[in-house]
Parts: sequence; C-alpha cells; structure tokens
Amino acid sequence: MSSGDSILEAQWSRLRPELLDAYSTLIDQLRESASHQDLLDAYLAAKRVSAIAYQALLRANIPKQDTAWQTVRQTLDYEMDREYAHVLPDWARKIPYNSRTHQELFSLLAERLGEPVPADYLRVIAADAVHAERRVRELRELGLPVVTAKVAEADTYTLGSLDLDKSYIHSIARNTIKSNKNIPEEEKKHLLSLLH
Repeated sequence: MSSGDSILEAQWSRLRPELLDAYSTLIDQLRESASHQDLLDAYLAAKRVSAIAYQALLRANIPKQDTAWQTVRQTLDYEMDREYAHVLPDWARKIPYNSRTHQELFSLLAERLGEPVPADYLRVIAADAVHAERRVRELRELGLPVVTAKVAEADTYTLGSLDLDKSYIHSIARNTIKSNKNIPEEEKKHLLSLLH
C-alpha cells in the first residue's frame, strides 16, 4: 500500500464515526417524524460526510493502473511528436488530461477492462455526475474506447481495450491550439492550418 493509500485509509477511519453519527441523526429524525426542515438538514449533513468518506474509501482501494496509464500517455506523446514535431511548437503538442481524477477514473475502468462499470462508482471518485461525465469524455478525447450504455436501468461505462485510436492526435493538437488564450488569432490560424 502506498503512502497515499495509507492517508486515504486513515481518512476513511477518521470519518467513519462521523458518518455513523450523521446516519444515526438522520434515522432518529425519520423515526420521530421530524419537521421537513430537520429531516432535510439531517439528510444533507449525512450526504456531505458520505461523499467525502466514500470517496476516500474508494480511492484507497482502486487497484492502481500506473503502468497502463503511463503507456497510454507515452504512446500519445510519441504519436504527437511523430506527426507534428517539425511543424508545431512544444506547447501545442502537449497531451492534456493528466489529473489525479483522470488517472483514478482510468484505473477503475482498466481494472474491469471490457466490463461495464456503474457510473455511480465514477461519480464517487469525481465528486459529482457532471464532473465524472466530463472526465470520461476527456478520456475518450485521448482516443480511449470508452462506451456508455444502460445496464439494468443504470448508466455504465466500459473501457473496451487499451488500444488507442491514434487519429485523435489531430483533434488533441487542434483543441490545444484553439484553447490557447495567449497567442494572437493570426498565429492560431496559422498553426491550425498546419494540421492535416
């Protein structure tokens, strides 16, 4: 277990009593038929501590896929340089989406390669639905074959393989150039014209 995992396990252990208290309060409010405001307050308190605690628990127990993640990144770097090293500046060839959240979502998907992963698992890692969906879309933008489907009425994501669609190199470079706010429009147009 890495030191990061130990910290997350410790965080889970520290939050567990707080989680029990929050659930007990909510259950008490339900049993007493408390006012709607008291019930809502108890629910929101339990929801907040649940989100933090279960995120720590899941993060501590994700089987790390560091080698596979680094292979994906290195393959993209290689393909980007092979395609554009002589025409684009370094910053325009930078491969995006290397945050901790991207790595953790990739690890969850890669651990169950070819199998559907409930979207709710990914939402626990990313802290909300919109953030999780956006990060998974970004993994797709790297050329990873992530498929969305409904399984038993639940949204799921499946990483079909670790084989990258290298044609995404073009759109990665294009998006990087388009999003750069620090260069003049003329330079941006020129760089975009170099893409094929």
